[in-house]
Amino acid sequence: MLKYITIILLALIVFSSCRKDVLFEDNTAKIEFSTDTVFFDTVFTTVGSITERIKIYNPYDLPIQLDRIWLKSGPQSNFKLNVDGLAGKDVKDVRIEANDSIFVFIEVTVDPNGGNTPMVIEEQLMINSNGNEQSVDLVAWGQDAYFWPSFAFQFPNDSVALRNDKPNVFYGYSLIDSLTTLVIPEGTNVHFHNNSGLIVGTGASLKVRGTLDNPVTFQGDRIEDFFKESPGQWGQIVLTQTSVGNYFNHAIIKNGGIGLSVGFTLDPTLAQRPEVVLKNTQILNMSFIGLIGIDANIRAENTVVANCGDHTVALVLGGEYDFKHCTFANYFNDNPRSKPVLLMSNFSESEDGQIFKRDLNARFRNSILHGALDSELQRERETGVAFDYVFDRVILKLDTEDISNTDRFIGVVKNPEGSLFINPNENNYSLPSESAAIDAGSDIGIPLDLLGKMRTEVPDLGAIEFID
Repeated sequence: MLKYITIILLALIVFSSCRKDVLFEDNTAKIEFSTDTVFFDTVFTTVGSITERIKIYNPYDLPIQLDRIWLKSGPQSNFKLNVDGLAGKDVKDVRIEANDSIFVFIEVTVDPNGGNTPMVIEEQLMINSNGNEQSVDLVAWGQDAYFWPSFAFQFPNDSVALRNDKPNVFYGYSLIDSLTTLVIPEGTNVHFHNNSGLIVGTGASLKVRGTLDNPVTFQGDRIEDFFKESPGQWGQIVLTQTSVGNYFNHAIIKNGGIGLSVGFTLDPTLAQRPEVVLKNTQILNMSFIGLIGIDANIRAENTVVANCGDHTVALVLGGEYDFKHCTFANYFNDNPRSKPVLLMSNFSESEDGQIFKRDLNARFRNSILHGALDSELQRERETGVAFDYVFDRVILKLDTEDISNTDRFIGVVKNPEGSLFINPNENNYSLPSESAAIDAGSDIGIPLDLLGKMRTEVPDLGAIEFID
Protein backbone atom coordinates (compact mmCIF):
# COMPACT_ATOMS: atom_id res chain seq x y z
CA MET A 1 0.00 0.00 0.00
CA LEU A 2 2.82 2.38 0.88
CA LYS A 3 4.33 1.68 -2.54
CA TYR A 4 1.14 2.81 -4.32
CA ILE A 5 0.87 5.99 -2.23
CA THR A 6 4.47 6.87 -3.11
CA ILE A 7 3.79 6.38 -6.83
CA ILE A 8 0.66 8.54 -6.64
CA LEU A 9 2.54 11.33 -4.83
CA LEU A 10 5.34 11.24 -7.38
CA ALA A 11 2.82 11.41 -10.19
CA LEU A 12 1.15 14.44 -8.62
CA ILE A 13 4.51 16.19 -8.25
CA VAL A 14 5.42 15.48 -11.86
CA PHE A 15 2.02 16.61 -13.08
CA SER A 16 2.19 19.79 -11.01
CA SER A 17 5.68 20.50 -12.28
CA CYS A 18 4.64 20.02 -15.88
CA ARG A 19 1.56 22.14 -15.38
CA LYS A 20 3.73 24.99 -14.07
CA ASP A 21 5.78 25.00 -17.25
CA VAL A 22 2.74 25.20 -19.51
CA LEU A 23 2.64 28.61 -21.22
CA PHE A 24 -0.18 30.40 -22.93
CA GLU A 25 0.95 30.22 -26.55
CA ASP A 26 -2.07 31.30 -28.56
CA ASN A 27 -0.79 33.65 -31.28
CA THR A 28 -3.92 35.77 -30.94
CA ALA A 29 -3.15 36.54 -27.29
CA LYS A 30 -2.91 40.21 -26.34
CA ILE A 31 -1.15 41.46 -23.26
CA GLU A 32 -2.47 44.64 -21.65
CA PHE A 33 -0.80 47.92 -20.65
CA SER A 34 -1.49 50.48 -17.95
CA THR A 35 -1.29 53.19 -20.63
CA ASP A 36 -0.91 53.39 -24.40
CA THR A 37 1.41 56.44 -24.26
CA VAL A 38 4.11 57.41 -21.75
CA PHE A 39 4.72 61.16 -21.58
CA PHE A 40 7.86 62.79 -20.15
CA ASP A 41 7.94 66.43 -19.07
CA THR A 42 10.62 68.68 -20.54
CA VAL A 43 14.18 67.65 -19.72
CA PHE A 44 17.45 69.40 -20.49
CA THR A 45 19.84 67.98 -23.01
CA THR A 46 22.39 65.63 -21.39
CA VAL A 47 20.35 65.61 -18.15
CA GLY A 48 18.45 62.38 -17.59
CA SER A 49 14.73 62.45 -16.90
CA ILE A 50 12.72 61.28 -13.98
CA THR A 51 11.92 57.56 -14.33
CA GLU A 52 8.46 56.82 -15.66
CA ARG A 53 6.91 53.38 -15.55
CA ILE A 54 4.20 51.28 -17.12
CA LYS A 55 2.66 47.99 -16.11
CA ILE A 56 2.31 45.06 -18.48
CA TYR A 57 -0.54 42.71 -17.52
CA ASN A 58 -1.07 39.04 -18.31
CA PRO A 59 -4.88 38.62 -18.23
CA TYR A 60 -4.78 34.86 -18.83
CA ASP A 61 -4.94 31.86 -16.48
CA LEU A 62 -1.60 30.54 -17.75
CA PRO A 63 1.84 32.16 -17.70
CA ILE A 64 2.88 33.99 -20.83
CA GLN A 65 6.36 34.68 -22.13
CA LEU A 66 7.36 37.96 -23.71
CA ASP A 67 9.89 36.86 -26.27
CA ARG A 68 11.30 40.33 -26.76
CA ILE A 69 10.88 43.86 -25.35
CA TRP A 70 12.86 46.52 -27.20
CA LEU A 71 13.06 50.12 -28.37
CA LYS A 72 12.15 50.57 -32.02
CA SER A 73 15.06 52.96 -32.71
CA GLY A 74 17.50 50.39 -31.43
CA PRO A 75 20.81 51.09 -29.64
CA GLN A 76 20.81 54.76 -30.69
CA SER A 77 17.51 55.45 -28.91
CA ASN A 78 17.42 58.30 -26.39
CA PHE A 79 15.44 56.04 -24.06
CA LYS A 80 16.58 53.19 -21.85
CA LEU A 81 14.65 50.41 -20.15
CA ASN A 82 14.57 48.32 -17.03
CA VAL A 83 12.21 45.40 -17.51
CA ASP A 84 11.40 43.63 -14.26
CA GLY A 85 14.99 44.19 -13.10
CA LEU A 86 16.65 43.56 -16.48
CA ALA A 87 18.32 46.70 -17.88
CA GLY A 88 18.93 47.34 -21.58
CA LYS A 89 17.38 48.56 -24.79
CA ASP A 90 16.53 45.05 -26.01
CA VAL A 91 15.42 42.52 -23.39
CA LYS A 92 14.44 38.93 -24.19
CA ASP A 93 12.47 36.10 -22.57
CA VAL A 94 10.54 37.79 -19.80
CA ARG A 95 7.87 35.64 -18.15
CA ILE A 96 4.65 36.95 -16.62
CA GLU A 97 2.79 34.54 -14.38
CA ALA A 98 -0.92 33.89 -14.77
CA ASN A 99 -3.07 36.93 -13.97
CA ASP A 100 0.03 38.81 -12.92
CA SER A 101 1.98 41.85 -14.12
CA ILE A 102 5.47 43.32 -14.40
CA PHE A 103 6.85 46.86 -14.36
CA VAL A 104 8.84 48.46 -17.16
CA PHE A 105 10.84 51.53 -16.01
CA ILE A 106 11.82 54.04 -18.67
CA GLU A 107 14.21 57.02 -18.71
CA VAL A 108 15.17 59.44 -21.46
CA THR A 109 18.26 61.56 -22.10
CA VAL A 110 18.09 64.19 -24.82
CA ASP A 111 20.96 64.92 -27.19
CA PRO A 112 21.77 68.63 -27.75
CA ASN A 113 20.80 70.06 -31.10
CA GLY A 114 21.97 73.66 -30.72
CA GLY A 115 18.42 75.00 -30.92
CA ASN A 116 16.63 77.46 -28.67
CA THR A 117 13.16 75.94 -28.76
CA PRO A 118 11.96 72.70 -27.16
CA MET A 119 12.16 69.58 -29.28
CA VAL A 120 9.93 66.52 -29.32
CA ILE A 121 11.50 63.07 -29.01
CA GLU A 122 9.29 60.16 -29.99
CA GLU A 123 9.94 56.46 -29.60
CA GLN A 124 8.05 53.18 -29.43
CA LEU A 125 8.36 50.46 -26.85
CA MET A 126 7.89 47.20 -28.76
CA ILE A 127 6.71 43.89 -27.25
CA ASN A 128 6.61 40.52 -29.04
CA SER A 129 4.85 37.51 -27.58
CA ASN A 130 3.87 34.34 -29.45
CA GLY A 131 4.66 36.13 -32.70
CA ASN A 132 2.19 38.88 -31.80
CA GLU A 133 3.68 42.39 -31.86
CA GLN A 134 2.33 45.28 -29.75
CA SER A 135 3.66 48.74 -28.93
CA VAL A 136 3.46 51.67 -26.50
CA ASP A 137 4.29 55.24 -27.58
CA LEU A 138 6.99 57.17 -25.68
CA VAL A 139 6.96 60.96 -26.00
CA ALA A 140 9.39 63.42 -24.40
CA TRP A 141 10.17 67.08 -24.78
CA GLY A 142 13.79 68.20 -24.66
CA GLN A 143 15.35 71.63 -24.23
CA ASP A 144 18.89 72.62 -25.16
CA ALA A 145 20.73 74.92 -22.75
CA TYR A 146 23.96 76.72 -21.97
CA PHE A 147 25.97 74.57 -19.57
CA TRP A 148 28.42 76.02 -17.00
CA PRO A 149 30.59 73.31 -15.36
CA SER A 150 32.09 75.01 -12.26
CA PHE A 151 32.95 77.99 -14.42
CA ALA A 152 34.93 81.05 -13.30
CA PHE A 153 33.65 84.33 -14.75
CA GLN A 154 36.95 86.24 -15.04
CA PHE A 155 36.57 89.66 -16.60
CA PRO A 156 38.47 92.10 -14.31
CA ASN A 157 37.02 95.61 -14.23
CA ASP A 158 34.35 94.56 -16.72
CA SER A 159 30.93 92.96 -16.86
CA VAL A 160 29.59 89.90 -18.64
CA ALA A 161 25.96 88.98 -19.22
CA LEU A 162 24.33 85.59 -19.41
CA ARG A 163 22.30 84.98 -22.54
CA ASN A 164 18.57 84.55 -22.07
CA ASP A 165 17.60 82.89 -25.37
CA LYS A 166 17.78 79.46 -23.71
CA PRO A 167 18.25 78.20 -20.15
CA ASN A 168 21.58 78.37 -18.30
CA VAL A 169 22.44 75.21 -16.34
CA PHE A 170 25.20 75.24 -13.70
CA TYR A 171 27.08 72.11 -12.59
CA GLY A 172 29.03 72.63 -9.36
CA TYR A 173 29.75 76.07 -7.92
CA SER A 174 30.68 78.79 -10.38
CA LEU A 175 32.67 81.81 -9.24
CA ILE A 176 32.19 85.43 -10.24
CA ASP A 177 35.85 86.28 -9.88
CA SER A 178 37.58 89.39 -8.54
CA LEU A 179 36.32 92.75 -9.88
CA THR A 180 33.94 91.07 -12.33
CA THR A 181 30.24 91.93 -12.65
CA LEU A 182 27.88 89.21 -13.83
CA VAL A 183 24.65 90.59 -15.27
CA ILE A 184 21.62 88.34 -15.55
CA PRO A 185 19.12 90.02 -17.89
CA GLU A 186 15.34 89.85 -17.80
CA GLY A 187 13.72 86.57 -18.72
CA THR A 188 16.79 84.46 -17.95
CA ASN A 189 16.15 80.97 -16.58
CA VAL A 190 19.01 79.79 -14.37
CA HIS A 191 19.06 76.14 -13.32
CA PHE A 192 21.39 74.52 -10.80
CA HIS A 193 22.30 70.84 -10.65
CA ASN A 194 22.35 69.10 -7.27
CA ASN A 195 24.91 70.69 -4.89
CA SER A 196 25.53 73.56 -7.29
CA GLY A 197 25.29 77.34 -7.02
CA LEU A 198 26.95 80.72 -7.54
CA ILE A 199 29.67 82.43 -5.49
CA VAL A 200 30.34 86.16 -5.85
CA GLY A 201 33.99 86.78 -5.01
CA THR A 202 36.19 89.65 -3.80
CA GLY A 203 35.22 92.97 -5.36
CA ALA A 204 32.77 91.16 -7.67
CA SER A 205 29.09 91.92 -8.22
CA LEU A 206 25.94 90.10 -9.25
CA LYS A 207 23.28 92.18 -11.01
CA VAL A 208 19.94 90.44 -11.56
CA ARG A 209 17.76 92.61 -13.78
CA GLY A 210 14.41 90.96 -14.14
CA THR A 211 11.19 92.77 -14.94
CA LEU A 212 7.57 92.29 -13.91
CA ASP A 213 6.71 90.52 -17.17
CA ASN A 214 10.06 88.74 -17.54
CA PRO A 215 11.50 87.82 -14.15
CA VAL A 216 14.79 86.00 -13.65
CA THR A 217 14.26 82.54 -12.20
CA PHE A 218 16.77 80.46 -10.20
CA GLN A 219 15.80 76.83 -9.59
CA GLY A 220 16.96 73.21 -9.93
CA ASP A 221 17.65 71.48 -13.23
CA ARG A 222 14.88 68.89 -12.83
CA ILE A 223 11.99 70.65 -14.53
CA GLU A 224 9.45 67.84 -14.56
CA ASP A 225 6.18 68.60 -12.78
CA PHE A 226 7.17 66.39 -9.82
CA PHE A 227 10.02 68.78 -8.92
CA LYS A 228 8.29 72.14 -9.43
CA GLU A 229 7.80 72.82 -5.72
CA SER A 230 10.36 70.45 -4.21
CA PRO A 231 13.00 72.03 -1.90
CA GLY A 232 16.67 71.08 -1.59
CA GLN A 233 17.41 70.47 -5.28
CA TRP A 234 20.52 72.69 -5.39
CA GLY A 235 22.91 74.55 -3.08
CA GLN A 236 22.87 78.32 -2.66
CA ILE A 237 23.79 81.73 -4.05
CA VAL A 238 26.65 83.15 -1.98
CA LEU A 239 27.49 86.85 -1.85
CA THR A 240 30.81 86.71 -0.02
CA GLN A 241 31.87 89.17 2.63
CA THR A 242 34.06 91.01 0.11
CA SER A 243 31.52 91.23 -2.74
CA VAL A 244 30.12 94.67 -3.61
CA GLY A 245 27.07 96.33 -5.17
CA ASN A 246 24.86 93.26 -5.56
CA TYR A 247 21.35 93.85 -6.90
CA PHE A 248 18.24 91.71 -7.50
CA ASN A 249 15.04 92.95 -9.14
CA HIS A 250 12.09 90.73 -10.07
CA ALA A 251 13.96 87.53 -9.22
CA ILE A 252 12.42 84.21 -8.20
CA ILE A 253 14.79 81.97 -6.22
CA LYS A 254 13.26 78.63 -5.33
CA ASN A 255 13.72 74.98 -4.38
CA GLY A 256 17.31 75.10 -3.10
CA GLY A 257 19.07 74.59 0.22
CA ILE A 258 19.75 78.25 1.05
CA GLY A 259 18.29 80.89 -1.22
CA LEU A 260 20.69 83.77 -0.68
CA SER A 261 23.62 83.90 1.74
CA VAL A 262 24.95 87.45 2.15
CA GLY A 263 28.25 87.82 3.95
CA PHE A 264 29.42 84.22 3.92
CA THR A 265 32.97 84.20 5.25
CA LEU A 266 35.64 81.86 6.55
CA ASP A 267 37.23 84.76 8.42
CA PRO A 268 34.87 86.28 11.03
CA THR A 269 37.60 88.74 12.06
CA LEU A 270 37.30 90.52 8.71
CA ALA A 271 34.97 93.49 9.29
CA GLN A 272 33.57 94.20 5.84
CA ARG A 273 29.89 94.40 5.02
CA PRO A 274 28.69 93.20 1.61
CA GLU A 275 25.73 95.06 0.18
CA VAL A 276 22.69 93.77 -1.65
CA VAL A 277 19.48 95.46 -2.73
CA LEU A 278 16.45 93.20 -3.17
CA LYS A 279 13.42 94.53 -5.04
CA ASN A 280 10.34 92.57 -6.06
CA THR A 281 12.10 89.32 -5.24
CA GLN A 282 10.73 85.97 -4.07
CA ILE A 283 12.74 83.32 -2.21
CA LEU A 284 10.65 80.17 -1.82
CA ASN A 285 10.79 76.51 -0.77
CA MET A 286 14.29 76.28 0.70
CA SER A 287 15.16 73.13 2.63
CA PHE A 288 17.24 75.20 5.07
CA ILE A 289 17.12 79.03 5.18
CA GLY A 290 15.72 81.50 2.67
CA LEU A 291 17.83 84.59 3.36
CA ILE A 292 20.93 84.80 5.57
CA GLY A 293 22.69 88.04 6.44
CA ILE A 294 26.08 87.68 8.17
CA ASP A 295 27.15 91.18 9.24
CA ALA A 296 25.63 92.30 5.95
CA ASN A 297 23.95 95.38 4.57
CA ILE A 298 20.61 94.28 3.11
CA ARG A 299 17.93 96.62 1.82
CA ALA A 300 14.77 94.89 0.63
CA GLU A 301 11.38 96.02 -0.59
CA ASN A 302 8.41 94.14 -2.04
CA THR A 303 10.19 90.91 -1.17
CA VAL A 304 8.69 87.55 -0.15
CA VAL A 305 10.76 84.96 1.70
CA ALA A 306 8.68 81.92 2.54
CA ASN A 307 8.33 78.23 3.31
CA CYS A 308 11.75 77.07 4.49
CA GLY A 309 12.83 74.10 6.57
CA ASP A 310 14.67 76.21 9.17
CA HIS A 311 14.57 79.97 9.74
CA THR A 312 13.03 81.91 6.90
CA VAL A 313 15.33 84.90 7.50
CA ALA A 314 18.45 84.74 9.70
CA LEU A 315 20.38 87.95 10.53
CA VAL A 316 23.49 86.96 12.47
CA LEU A 317 26.73 88.55 13.62
CA GLY A 318 25.12 91.97 13.39
CA GLY A 319 24.64 94.02 10.25
CA GLU A 320 22.50 96.81 8.77
CA TYR A 321 19.04 95.80 7.58
CA ASP A 322 16.10 97.72 6.18
CA PHE A 323 13.01 95.78 5.10
CA LYS A 324 10.02 97.59 3.58
CA HIS A 325 6.78 95.98 2.45
CA CYS A 326 8.20 92.48 2.93
CA THR A 327 6.38 89.22 3.60
CA PHE A 328 8.30 86.67 5.68
CA ALA A 329 6.12 83.60 6.18
CA ASN A 330 6.64 79.95 6.93
CA TYR A 331 4.15 77.12 6.54
CA PHE A 332 6.74 74.54 5.47
CA ASN A 333 5.16 71.12 4.92
CA ASP A 334 8.06 68.77 4.17
CA ASN A 335 9.00 68.13 7.81
CA PRO A 336 8.20 69.51 11.27
CA ARG A 337 9.81 72.93 11.75
CA SER A 338 11.06 74.21 15.10
CA LYS A 339 12.90 77.40 14.06
CA PRO A 340 10.93 80.68 13.88
CA VAL A 341 10.55 82.83 10.81
CA LEU A 342 13.07 85.45 11.95
CA LEU A 343 16.34 85.09 13.84
CA MET A 344 18.34 88.18 14.86
CA SER A 345 21.68 88.09 16.68
CA ASN A 346 24.66 90.40 17.17
CA PHE A 347 27.24 87.67 17.61
CA SER A 348 28.60 84.42 16.21
CA GLU A 349 30.45 81.60 17.90
CA SER A 350 33.30 79.76 16.20
CA GLU A 351 33.84 76.02 16.46
CA ASP A 352 36.48 76.54 19.14
CA GLY A 353 34.07 78.59 21.26
CA GLN A 354 35.37 82.08 20.37
CA ILE A 355 32.67 84.77 20.35
CA PHE A 356 32.63 87.46 17.64
CA LYS A 357 30.37 90.50 18.07
CA ARG A 358 29.10 93.18 15.69
CA ASP A 359 26.52 95.96 15.90
CA LEU A 360 23.06 95.00 14.70
CA ASN A 361 20.60 97.58 13.41
CA ALA A 362 17.43 96.25 11.81
CA ARG A 363 14.23 97.96 10.77
CA PHE A 364 11.04 96.34 9.48
CA ARG A 365 8.34 98.58 8.05
CA ASN A 366 4.91 97.76 6.60
CA SER A 367 5.78 94.08 6.70
CA ILE A 368 4.43 90.68 7.79
CA LEU A 369 6.24 88.05 9.87
CA HIS A 370 3.96 85.07 10.32
CA GLY A 371 3.90 81.28 10.26
CA ALA A 372 2.62 78.09 11.82
CA LEU A 373 4.56 78.25 15.11
CA ASP A 374 3.25 79.93 18.25
CA SER A 375 6.08 82.46 18.10
CA GLU A 376 7.96 83.42 14.93
CA LEU A 377 10.63 85.72 16.38
CA GLN A 378 13.94 84.71 17.97
CA ARG A 379 16.50 87.20 19.34
CA GLU A 380 19.97 86.33 20.62
CA ARG A 381 21.97 89.17 22.13
CA GLU A 382 25.49 89.68 23.49
CA THR A 383 26.39 92.80 25.49
CA GLY A 384 29.05 95.27 24.44
CA VAL A 385 27.74 95.92 20.92
CA ALA A 386 24.47 97.38 19.61
CA PHE A 387 21.34 95.28 19.32
CA ASP A 388 18.84 97.73 17.86
CA TYR A 389 15.68 96.84 15.99
CA VAL A 390 12.32 98.42 15.20
CA PHE A 391 9.09 96.85 14.00
CA ASP A 392 7.08 99.69 12.50
CA ARG A 393 3.55 98.71 11.41
CA VAL A 394 4.25 95.02 11.20
CA ILE A 395 2.16 91.90 11.77
CA LEU A 396 4.01 89.66 14.24
CA LYS A 397 3.23 86.12 15.36
CA LEU A 398 4.32 85.99 19.02
CA ASP A 399 3.56 83.88 22.05
CA THR A 400 3.47 85.75 25.36
CA GLU A 401 5.84 88.57 24.52
CA ASP A 402 5.08 92.11 25.68
CA ILE A 403 5.13 94.61 22.79
CA SER A 404 4.39 97.72 24.85
CA ASN A 405 7.88 99.17 24.22
CA THR A 406 7.06 101.77 21.58
CA ASP A 407 10.72 102.30 20.78
CA ARG A 408 10.77 98.76 19.40
CA PHE A 409 7.16 98.08 18.42
CA ILE A 410 5.27 100.83 16.58
CA GLY A 411 1.73 100.09 15.44
CA VAL A 412 2.38 96.35 15.61
CA VAL A 413 -0.49 93.92 15.05
CA LYS A 414 0.12 90.87 17.23
CA ASN A 415 -1.43 87.47 16.42
CA PRO A 416 -4.29 88.69 14.22
CA GLU A 417 -7.34 86.50 13.83
CA GLY A 418 -8.51 85.16 10.50
CA SER A 419 -6.63 84.38 7.32
CA LEU A 420 -3.71 86.59 6.38
CA PHE A 421 -3.05 85.09 2.94
CA ILE A 422 -5.03 83.45 0.14
CA ASN A 423 -3.06 80.17 0.20
CA PRO A 424 0.38 80.20 1.82
CA ASN A 425 0.81 76.44 1.38
CA GLU A 426 0.97 77.12 -2.35
CA ASN A 427 3.05 80.29 -1.94
CA ASN A 428 0.13 82.57 -2.72
CA TYR A 429 0.65 85.55 -0.42
CA SER A 430 -2.08 87.75 -1.86
CA LEU A 431 -4.45 89.08 0.77
CA PRO A 432 -8.04 87.92 1.24
CA SER A 433 -10.65 90.53 2.03
CA GLU A 434 -10.59 89.67 5.77
CA SER A 435 -6.79 89.95 6.14
CA ALA A 436 -5.58 92.08 9.04
CA ALA A 437 -2.83 93.41 6.77
CA ILE A 438 -5.28 95.55 4.77
CA ASP A 439 -5.01 99.32 5.39
CA ALA A 440 -2.64 98.77 8.32
CA GLY A 441 0.44 100.49 6.89
CA SER A 442 1.74 103.99 6.28
CA ASP A 443 3.01 105.66 3.12
CA ILE A 444 6.76 105.02 2.95
CA GLY A 445 7.26 105.89 -0.70
CA ILE A 446 6.86 102.52 -2.48
CA PRO A 447 3.85 103.13 -4.76
CA LEU A 448 3.80 99.75 -6.55
CA ASP A 449 3.63 96.30 -4.98
CA LEU A 450 5.38 93.06 -5.96
CA LEU A 451 2.84 92.43 -8.72
CA GLY A 452 3.01 95.95 -10.13
CA LYS A 453 -0.28 97.07 -8.59
CA MET A 454 -0.71 100.62 -7.27
CA ARG A 455 -0.91 100.93 -3.51
CA THR A 456 -3.64 103.00 -1.91
CA GLU A 457 -3.03 106.10 0.20
CA VAL A 458 -3.15 103.87 3.27
CA PRO A 459 -1.20 100.86 2.01
CA ASP A 460 -1.49 97.28 3.15
CA LEU A 461 1.24 95.41 4.96
CA GLY A 462 3.46 92.97 3.14
CA ALA A 463 4.66 92.70 -0.44
CA ILE A 464 1.25 92.40 -2.11
CA GLU A 465 -1.52 94.99 -1.99
CA PHE A 466 -5.15 93.90 -1.72
CA ILE A 467 -7.25 95.11 -4.63
CA ASP A 468 -11.00 94.69 -4.27
